[in-house]
Parts: sequence; C-alpha cells; structure tokens
Amino acid sequence: MKAEERVQLLRSVPELVGLRDAARHFDEVRVAAGEMLAEEGALCHHYLIVAEGTLQTQRRGQTGELGPGDSIGFSAMRSRGVNPAGVVALTEARVLVMSHAQFRAAEPLPPKRRLHLWALPSSRRSLPRRPNLRRA
Repeated sequence: MKAEERVQLLRSVPELVGLRDAARHFDEVRVAAGEMLAEEGALCHHYLIVAEGTLQTQRRGQTGELGPGDSIGFSAMRSRGVNPAGVVALTEARVLVMSHAQFRAAEPLPPKRRLHLWALPSSRRSLPRRPNLRRA
C-alpha cells in the first residue's frame, strides 16, 4: 500500500482524529481467508483497520462484516480491555495493525494524566528522593 493511500485510509477513520502521526504506528499485514484475528472476550492485543478484503465479526452469536475503512479494537486498546467481538477473515485481506506499544506511542496523554505522572511518589520517579524529615 502506498503511503498516500495509507494516509487517506487513516484519515477516514474517526477514532484516529487527534492521534499523533498515526500512519507511522501501523503495520500492514496480509491475512488469508479463514484466519482468526481476534477472539471475543480475550484480551485485546491489536487495533485493526481493514485496508482491503472482508472480515467477519461475531459477537454474542450475531455476525457482521467489516470492509475497507472499518476498524475494531480501539476502545478495547484504550481501556486495555477485551475484544468486543471475534474477527475472522472472510476473504484474503490487507489489514493495518497497531499493537499496544504502537497505540500508546500514538495516543496523546490527556492533560489530567500528564499531571498525574508528577504526582507519583518519588520512589516511582527517576528523581532523587528527599531525605526523611522528622517532626520536631
């Protein structure tokens, strides 16, 4: 997939608005028909965007299809939760995949979380510890 096509595809995905330079954080993977990409209820390890082909989703016995531009796993990756549905390739497909590390690198920290990092006890930061002060 050409870089221009990748950027155009990623711009069409609403969840990616606000992510820093998302295109460089995705890997492109070819999958064969019948290959399982995610198991419903299992810990989510990837955020998937369909570039070509068709994927089938199955959630609580209900089936659906994902085509080019459709995605799955964003909320589960953000919350470090479980896959919302099982996903199997119906046809040979090309999928853009983002792992946990790539997702965290692309996801901007909200201001509240940024401040919270500095609120950690000094033993959890790489700053020198302050000496214990005794009460008088």
